[in-house]
Amino acid sequence: MEESPRLKLSSLLSDGAILQRNKINTLWGNFKRNALVTIKFEDKVLSTICDANGKFKLDLPAHEAGGPFELIITSLNEKVVIKKVYFGDVWLLAGQSNMQLMFNRLLEKYPKELSKAKDKLIHYFKVPEHYQFNEPMTDIYEGKWFDAIKNNLLNVSGIGYFFAKYLRKYSNVPIGIVQTAVGGTSIRSWVSEEVLKTIGEMPHDYDTLKNQDLVNHFVKESNVYQDQYEDDRNMFDYGLKGSWAKNSIDSTWQSIDINKDFPEKFKTSGVVWLKTTIEVPENMVNQDAILHLGTLIDADETFVNGKKIGEVSYQYPPRHYKIGKIKRKVEITIRLKIDQKIGGFRKGKNRYIQINNNILDLNKCNWFAKRGCSMPSRKQWFFPQYLPSGLFNGMIYPLRNFSFNGIIWYQGESDTHEPVNYGKVFIKLIQEWRKIFSNVNLPFLFVQLPNCGIEPNHNWGRLRSEQEKALVLDNTGMAVTIGDGEDNDLHPLDKKVVAKKLFELSERIKKWTHGCASGPIADQAYLNNDGVVIKFNTFGRKLVIDERLIFKLSQCGTLYTLNKFQVNDENIVVKIPEDIKIKDDAVISYAQENTAHPNLFDTDRNCAAPFKLKINNYYHIPSVLTHVLEEM
Repeated sequence: MEESPRLKLSSLLSDGAILQRNKINTLWGNFKRNALVTIKFEDKVLSTICDANGKFKLDLPAHEAGGPFELIITSLNEKVVIKKVYFGDVWLLAGQSNMQLMFNRLLEKYPKELSKAKDKLIHYFKVPEHYQFNEPMTDIYEGKWFDAIKNNLLNVSGIGYFFAKYLRKYSNVPIGIVQTAVGGTSIRSWVSEEVLKTIGEMPHDYDTLKNQDLVNHFVKESNVYQDQYEDDRNMFDYGLKGSWAKNSIDSTWQSIDINKDFPEKFKTSGVVWLKTTIEVPENMVNQDAILHLGTLIDADETFVNGKKIGEVSYQYPPRHYKIGKIKRKVEITIRLKIDQKIGGFRKGKNRYIQINNNILDLNKCNWFAKRGCSMPSRKQWFFPQYLPSGLFNGMIYPLRNFSFNGIIWYQGESDTHEPVNYGKVFIKLIQEWRKIFSNVNLPFLFVQLPNCGIEPNHNWGRLRSEQEKALVLDNTGMAVTIGDGEDNDLHPLDKKVVAKKLFELSERIKKWTHGCASGPIADQAYLNNDGVVIKFNTFGRKLVIDERLIFKLSQCGTLYTLNKFQVNDENIVVKIPEDIKIKDDAVISYAQENTAHPNLFDTDRNCAAPFKLKINNYYHIPSVLTHVLEEM
């Protein structure tokens, strides 16, 4: 950036900032070239000279936890005062939607948390969402710090908030959370062009994105298509023409069970209208009510007694619609807009009307359906922020001068359709981020994907295995969350349990510095007499199982289920039936399904990570002499 006519600092350095305690903190900004810039803090006075581009940077000496303080920055006739500055622990939040998932989506799970959010020493900074392909942004001048109290909490990461609460309780120092997560993003969005090219992971036509006019054209073209698709769907929908939201059903409507798959004629793209009628008990009439519909595939407009009460434009958010004062007879109409090949109600979700503490179950009602129109499948939106390097340039690189105590990462869902090389890219991401933050030992904690069954054609098991590869790096920690997900939802609500695992990892890696996990990790599998020994790293604990534990043996294209085994402190010996001879390509695995649930734990009930291991002929001990001994 060229010199600025006004004295400017990064928005990270603004009122309410939390700076990392016990580390040197860099202060930086922009003003006139060759101008003298002075910073006063407590009894210290620091000075530097702006360079030829007007940029300045200087280091604030390490400071113990505390605050609030003021930083006074002056140059020529300009003065900037940063108020309510604290020193504490600062963490960077990164990833995609499950890390980003805002607290207003979690109120169903944690209805009392908002009223309890009174800790003014938890501060948040949300980095503005921005992508850029030509070159990295040098700084950010938007955004501000705010306290995580009351309604402020609604728009911040649920995981981030609970993680910060655990940190506060443990350390009793101010906690700063800098949030960069963006929903729907691939891991490659967060890695630089240079690194992706080095490891052969950059698309051959990437330079196309450096033409901003062309990118803008793609965005505009996509928007035009999406608007036209919506207009066409509205135009062809007989339900809109015939005011089906207000009119009652007739003999042309078909009875359906919303707890089962739609009949074939209702599954495909277009519009399907759904109706049900419910009699409200007399003692509940004229009370405030909320309609809960779970999640739908894909978009909906919902009406009660002919009046529209809400809509959601895509499939993932839960539908919670306020009805207002409820009447004796309630007719619910849903205009379901199906974008892709299959639509309907998400199985296993509770659908009900809530009236104070009373529940009227809609899953047991008689529902009817009628097709409004059929359409070709809708094309995906063009979102530039999903493309390689854009968010690294626009949201990570500009933070490079800021000091962090660690990073927490929750991402991978968008890569389950093609997990190949995820692990290679992930390792390089961690190394690159540590490099730009000038800390090769910066703690990096990440969430291994939980169970989820809404994308059966995606390979969540393979993605989990790819994530685990990052543990080859020191000061990394993996939160194993098999069983913490919801099989019928991409966004499980229990973010507190995930935050707790991440917090515990932040302490665990201080002892287990060479890569650790929240639960046992299988290191290797090898033959021993009539069994296969699976050796685990249990991080000082012992293995515990439940009776449902099974393993899968795959070889020569055949899959076997094995459920006879002996458990020792740090290994399991799986018995191989006499009629099975282990071949060279034999692989043994546990919990590889998308919807896997845990039944292997340690003594603290931490679940073991899923695994898929080649069976060796012998126990392999890593050693500098191994190769020599094998050759003898």
